[in-house]
Amino acid sequence: MSPLTPEALGYAGYAFGLWTGWGVLHSLLAARRVKAAFELLLGPRYAFYPTAYSAVSLWTFYLVMVKEPDLPQLLWLVEGPAALGMHALQLAGLALLLWAGMSMHGLKMLGVTQLVSFLRRRLPEEADMHKDFTSTGAYNLVRHPMHAGGILFLAMQPRLTLGGAAFALFGCLYMIVGSLFEERRLARELGPVWADYARRVPMFVPRLRPRS
Repeated sequence: MSPLTPEALGYAGYAFGLWTGWGVLHSLLAARRVKAAFELLLGPRYAFYPTAYSAVSLWTFYLVMVKEPDLPQLLWLVEGPAALGMHALQLAGLALLLWAGMSMHGLKMLGVTQLVSFLRRRLPEEADMHKDFTSTGAYNLVRHPMHAGGILFLAMQPRLTLGGAAFALFGCLYMIVGSLFEERRLARELGPVWADYARRVPMFVPRLRPRS
């Protein structure tokens, strides 16, 4: 382990603050009231909002990466069979992420489907919560497979620096808090459909035996 000076910890707090700012912006642009305002402003063109949202999120993510201070201090290093096990869990997290994207029309969520429709001179299909909701595939395993996969990938790092820890801490907290807010929104919009789904499927950790 590398010694952690007060200056290094201060820079780590600054990095965490940068990522938190990105998370606030990311969440704000996804808020229902903000979407409603853009829908009122853009009219039918609002169907392209997911595409713009994804572009802005990626651009601001890049900006934070550029501004983030370099913090190479090593916090832990796991080697040997334990490291291989942690890498295997990271791969499982990535697989869960990809599976979730395939289960929930990931291209539509990123706005790619809407963009293709625009290029083909077709009016993009508007979002419909009841139509887009799915409980199959990865979503039959856990309610938030993308977040569960992301947390697994971030938490199971065999080699972790101070900078990596700042990002991992932000990422895990952001996905947990985001899942809680998403649960409230889905419960409000889907009602009994969500209540039945939440009763059957766990939030993050799969059950060894399905609930009958």
